[in-house]
Amino acid sequence: MRAGVSLATASLALSGKGRISRDVRARVQTAAGELGYTARRDAAPRMPAADGVFGILHAEDRSYEWGFIQPALLELEHVLHDKGYAPVLIPFGTGTSVEQVLRMVSTCGARAVFAVQYANEKALGDLEARGVHVVVINNSQFQDRFYSVCVDDFQGAYEGTLSLLSLGHRSVAFVEYERPEAPAVVADRFVGFRKALDELRLSFPAERRVTVPFMDARLLGKKLGVLFSRPDRPTAVFAHDDYLGLYVIAALAEIGLAVPRDVSLVAPGDLLDYGIPLMPQITTMRINMSLLARIAANLMLDRIKGEGEGVHVLKVKEQLVARASCRQPQGGKE
Repeated sequence: MRAGVSLATASLALSGKGRISRDVRARVQTAAGELGYTARRDAAPRMPAADGVFGILHAEDRSYEWGFIQPALLELEHVLHDKGYAPVLIPFGTGTSVEQVLRMVSTCGARAVFAVQYANEKALGDLEARGVHVVVINNSQFQDRFYSVCVDDFQGAYEGTLSLLSLGHRSVAFVEYERPEAPAVVADRFVGFRKALDELRLSFPAERRVTVPFMDARLLGKKLGVLFSRPDRPTAVFAHDDYLGLYVIAALAEIGLAVPRDVSLVAPGDLLDYGIPLMPQITTMRINMSLLARIAANLMLDRIKGEGEGVHVLKVKEQLVARASCRQPQGGKE
């Protein structure tokens, strides 16, 4: 860029938006004049998405998710830059109000927004109503209303559970945490889990479904202590995701059980950095965030060209990644 600034900064400077210094704004305007650029003056007060700035909404205070969503952010940046567009990260806290989210999008001048795992119906609905195109990434909560690219959580849980059953496990616990902001993924994973059991006509007593508030390690330990003290204790656990899987491993260790020696474990996500020394190697159903982002970027580019009608939803399979958290139950197949 001749002015020595990013495309996003140049766009804000030329549109008169954002907190841009006088010096930077002057350099951008001078460079624009030298290049023969003339700012558009549309009759409508809103700027089309094709004018350059794409916002990327993501929650910055979920530190455990950063390694998981980073590939998606990098892929979006790569695809958009390659097409000549400017991606702008719009981080927010989980307690950020809808009005604040809308203000941040407006301030950066974005007229197309990727919502990475964020699906507040009012916020995204208001953005669409203002002419801001929205594509949701990895959140299936509002597939009937917003363009979405997500994973097949039902399939992931179904195939993950089948991997345990194929080893001979017949007594499998389901461990989850409450996610009031994303009930669809909770429901889909449990239904997929039950589908695998039902195909083998395996019973599933209610006490084998363990639900706790998010990150409540104390209550999780208490509930697993009761469940695994039973004579018919489970030989395997399917956890909501591998981050929760870490808590399951710790809780089992407190009662003298080890993974996979005593209990096998499968959990979707691949949220953890398995390259870190001493990280427990959990068998997962991998969510390919780079692929989701690539599909979402191309879907958005089609949207701003006016291609396609109605709301489009694309789903990607989760892939089994076998690590060191599973084995046949002691004594062979049950």
